[in-house]
Amino acid sequence: MNINWKIRVKSPKFWIMLAIAIVGPVLTYFGLSYQDFTTWNMVGETIVKAVQNPYVVGLMVSAAVMTIIDPTTKGVRDSNAALQKDSVKQGADEIEKEAE
Repeated sequence: MNINWKIRVKSPKFWIMLAIAIVGPVLTYFGLSYQDFTTWNMVGETIVKAVQNPYVVGLMVSAAVMTIIDPTTKGVRDSNAALQKDSVKQGADEIEKEAE
């Protein structure tokens, strides 16, 4: 896996997508919505139930993997432009200018 983890972990978008990938399957499987979580006890019970259910864990893992894979590249890797980034805000055109 050739992924620029140093940039990914700095990106708020990555963390939002990962959180949705983990929480979404749990809510869907148990038929819950965000409004159902009115107590910390309910949150804790739902987390325990989710971790104890292999099917839900599989859904969470597969959804999390899908947030990591770049669909514009072959295999599980980042594009060359993404691998060369030094900051989250740096675009491909900036990388090309630096290479010249």
